[in-house]
Amino acid sequence: MQLIGLLPLTAVPPNGLHNFPPVRDNNRRANTPTNRSVPEDQEESMNTTFDFTGKTVVITGGARGIGRRIAERFFEAGANIAICSRSNAGSDELAREIAGDENDRILTTAVDVTDVAQLREFLDTVADRFGRIDILVNNAGIMTAESVYDITEEGWQRVLDTDLKSVMFASQRFAELHRRNPKPAAIVNISSISATTYLPNNLLYNVAKAGVNTITKTMARALGPEGIRVNAVGPGSTPTDLNAALYADPAVEQALCDRLPLGRRARKDDIADAVLFLASDAADYVTGQILYVEGGWLTL
Repeated sequence: MQLIGLLPLTAVPPNGLHNFPPVRDNNRRANTPTNRSVPEDQEESMNTTFDFTGKTVVITGGARGIGRRIAERFFEAGANIAICSRSNAGSDELAREIAGDENDRILTTAVDVTDVAQLREFLDTVADRFGRIDILVNNAGIMTAESVYDITEEGWQRVLDTDLKSVMFASQRFAELHRRNPKPAAIVNISSISATTYLPNNLLYNVAKAGVNTITKTMARALGPEGIRVNAVGPGSTPTDLNAALYADPAVEQALCDRLPLGRRARKDDIADAVLFLASDAADYVTGQILYVEGGWLTL
């Protein structure tokens, strides 16, 4: 089993071009530039304005990739943020880079999200520190690539515990804490187009993300009467340092971009914008939805 790494890593075909969506017009993008190799520190900001001043946001897996950008955007929008990751190194670095003198607005800690006791303790610590938690972003996860013949019980357990069990039990504790101070609140889960594209070498990830969608819709019905909205964002292929090796050959990345109606892969800000929207008052009548941010992949 090949371990790809912590999310966000979404819908990346691991074994060649035949897994990409079919081409609809081979010539339509011959002269269209793509964002094939946008460095993480040179992404275009979408400049979408949200105000989360006074809100407290928890982001699991928030030290790297899409999770890091989500954390940065919430902090820029005035929120208190609490980040957990597998180790303190990445989250501490993020805190130093974005918080500066405002480190009273950020909490970071190492948490094994497959350990329910650790997850519950983390959320309790955040609630004690900031008084309440308004928004939970379930972002932590891993992705593996292997054929159906190479899947092991250990691999199954690891992916499902990280990507699915953590969503269930972080959301459960969030809802329990919400009952102490019931104000409008939101959960945003990070899903993937893999929940519906069924790439053959990503079976474990596909199963986990399909489960995330089911948790999202079921909890939306269960928690809506308590004032908690539950939605998910399903990214398409999004460049991060964790999936760069899969697109080291420019021809592979170009082949994907040529097949997407919008002609490029997602930027991390594309995903962060969707998360902030679903967490904001602009979406206060939206629940139980999976918002796919994938450049038109699912239309093919």
